[in-house]
Amino acid sequence: MTIKRMILSAALAGLASVALGSPADAWFDKSWPYRKALTADPGAAQIAGAEKRFPLLVRLDSANFRFEDAKPDGSDLRFLAADDKTPLAFHVESFDPKIGLAMIWVDLPELPAAGEARFFLYYGNKNAPAVASAAKTFDAGYRAVFHFAGTLADSSANATALGGQAGFAAGAIGQSLRLAGQPVSVAASPATAVDPAHGFAFEAWVKPDAAGDAILYKTPEGLTIGLARGVPYVELAGKRVAAGAAIGDWAQITVSADAQGATLYVNGQPAGGKLAAPLPAMSGAATIGEGYAGLIDELRLSAAPRDAAWARAGYASQGRGARFVAFGADEQPSGEGFGYFGVIFKNVTFDAWCVIGVLALMSLVSWIVMIAKGGYVGRAVRADRAFQALYAYRRGEILSGTWLDALEAKERALIADSPLARIYQAGVAEFEQARVEAGGDHIAEETVEAIRATLDAQQVEETQKLNRWMVLLTIAISGGPFIGLLGTVLGVMITFAAIALAGDVNVNAIAPGVSAALLATVVGLFVAIPALFGYNYIASRNSDVTAGMQVFVDRLITRFADLHRRALRQQQPPLAAE
Repeated sequence: MTIKRMILSAALAGLASVALGSPADAWFDKSWPYRKALTADPGAAQIAGAEKRFPLLVRLDSANFRFEDAKPDGSDLRFLAADDKTPLAFHVESFDPKIGLAMIWVDLPELPAAGEARFFLYYGNKNAPAVASAAKTFDAGYRAVFHFAGTLADSSANATALGGQAGFAAGAIGQSLRLAGQPVSVAASPATAVDPAHGFAFEAWVKPDAAGDAILYKTPEGLTIGLARGVPYVELAGKRVAAGAAIGDWAQITVSADAQGATLYVNGQPAGGKLAAPLPAMSGAATIGEGYAGLIDELRLSAAPRDAAWARAGYASQGRGARFVAFGADEQPSGEGFGYFGVIFKNVTFDAWCVIGVLALMSLVSWIVMIAKGGYVGRAVRADRAFQALYAYRRGEILSGTWLDALEAKERALIADSPLARIYQAGVAEFEQARVEAGGDHIAEETVEAIRATLDAQQVEETQKLNRWMVLLTIAISGGPFIGLLGTVLGVMITFAAIALAGDVNVNAIAPGVSAALLATVVGLFVAIPALFGYNYIASRNSDVTAGMQVFVDRLITRFADLHRRALRQQQPPLAAE
């Protein structure tokens, strides 16, 4: 293998690895054409403690997820751990592709105190069966989980039922429970019973209609969680701790209790200090919303305490506008979606495709010109060399064109594309015409000038042949980048206009559109750079051929001038002897 072939093979292999390589090192199942890397960052939310089996809320919207590529009900969604092999339990609370919004709960095996928790979302398999399971999403400590997504059903494995009449409205996370002073109740059962040795936790998002007195959660054993003039409090065994301020808009209230006492958290922060009252054994019976008018969402009851890190993580991950979960770019499997380039191509707008189409046409034309002109000048150089060799061999017949006619077919084929041969033939033809008109071998000074004019004209014609269509390369060099820049500017404008209409500004919404818009500039450079090198190479070879023609014309004119001078000496009479 030659060095040239080795370099070419290495370059092609490198380009193929970049273009076809996926950013993913593994792909759990090629039946799913798309995936996104998701990252939960506890450090950014200043969460100090690690948690096991944390139910993480993943909010999907049109800015971070392509609903059109997933099944209408979201049953093709799959979540995998950081190893890209271990499936994660999850369930879909809501999935609405029409408005581009979905709420999904994922059972994250571990939420680290430092660093990031990385996992993957796969989607796009139209034949995938539904595997989501609410019962598997929450750990065994949960006794009841109510999403209030149009129903009072429990999403935990215990199927705890709420009794009473209630309505539903838009909530902090999907839909919520609407109460107007009439409570709902939880019946006593072994599933909801609480052992003080194991602890208890209450979690809920609340939004009261007014800053009044109300009970959010109350048990017959004396545990009360409520609002006093809108201020959250927890009361146990006649003792109470309360937050420092009333709540108005949505607020998350968490209470964690055990045999040593209870702690109140409001929006993930401790409020009121530790309540030093032991938690009694509870049968599980409770009243929810006594005297309360407002909304309750994401109500959870646990037979285990939840620490400060849990309360902080719950608020940070579930709050509106939360950026607890970061979304990576859409990826496709290696060899099927061109990796990063697949993401770029999928986000290219129509106007950018039009610009890229124009650039592709310019590139095609420039390559045709480079190949054609490169071949032409190459043939001209080889033919000139062959002609010069024959010309030197036939030097004695230089002023006669008959030797060209006497060449063999093989020799004529060698000089068929020679500009020097055509210049020579034009000069000899002019010389033969002048000699016939003069009736002999005598040529006048006017004949030499006429031959010079003929040779110059033929040289100009040959130079024009060499430079023909070269202007298309200059257009590609100067116009390609500007046309590509036009496509990029249009693409960026459309991207920002779409983001403005969506009302969601984040890097995941901006990056795909901007990267796709930059593709037009890249294509413009791909048009201009080869054309620039090709133009300079061909122009340099054309200059060499043109210089060779000029030298040959000067030498040929010199021969004709010598002939003219000899004719003049023959016409002069000899000098008389003194």
